[in-house]
Amino acid sequence: MTDTLTPRSAEDAFAPERPAFLWLLEREVLRFAIIWRYSIIGPVLSTVLFVVVFGTALGHRVAAIDGVSYGQFIVPGLFVQAIVNVGFFNGTTSLFEARRDRYIHDVFASPLRWWEIDLALVGGGVARGTTVGAGVLAIAMPLTGWHRVAHPLYLVAGTAGVLLLAAQVGVIAGGLATSLDHVYSMESIVLLPLGFLGGVFYSVDDLPRIWALASRFDPVFWLVQVERIGFLGHGDVQAGWALGVVWGLVVVLSAWSSFIFATGGLKA
Repeated sequence: MTDTLTPRSAEDAFAPERPAFLWLLEREVLRFAIIWRYSIIGPVLSTVLFVVVFGTALGHRVAAIDGVSYGQFIVPGLFVQAIVNVGFFNGTTSLFEARRDRYIHDVFASPLRWWEIDLALVGGGVARGTTVGAGVLAIAMPLTGWHRVAHPLYLVAGTAGVLLLAAQVGVIAGGLATSLDHVYSMESIVLLPLGFLGGVFYSVDDLPRIWALASRFDPVFWLVQVERIGFLGHGDVQAGWALGVVWGLVVVLSAWSSFIFATGGLKA
């Protein structure tokens, strides 16, 4: 019988069970999956409550917008809001905690390339955003009487951009944050105001001229528009512009996070 304690010879090649990238990606997914009550159910329920309160309880008091009920009108925006929130917090908490606990040193010392580390972190945010977004739609669409999607292919392309953008924002914020207070201040000072100005609950064309113009400089506005056009078939801007801006933002943010990892700009 072979002695299992006998060390391998130097000539024996190391054969990993799976690529290191998949191990890190699995870690990022399991990180939020094991606390699904808080990371998945919590965001889904809080978003659905907005649909119930504004869409069903108050929706009959609000006139139809562009031929659809108010409840259906706000679902795309709330869908975006849920994805952006979980994408932001997934990336910031994962990367910030890895830096704070010095776990990131082990990752940097592994055979992983810088772009694989970045991609795994973004992949975790995309996975969490997809799960939460699917849960929101599974409940919100029946509640508001939704029967069909206007532009399915456009919706898929737009949602992919929203998921990637939200995850990249989280990773970048996690690389910049220096404390937990910094993480939460980003959410309250930056993310929330952009969400309220982004047209989640209203058409920006109904705003005063100066605020309608300001909304077009808000990235969340374009995310909401691309989803609203995909779901309803129309929005406050042309479909091509909305999709182009969203994917343009994805490219810019991807380049930013790549620069941080590639140049060693991430401070542990």
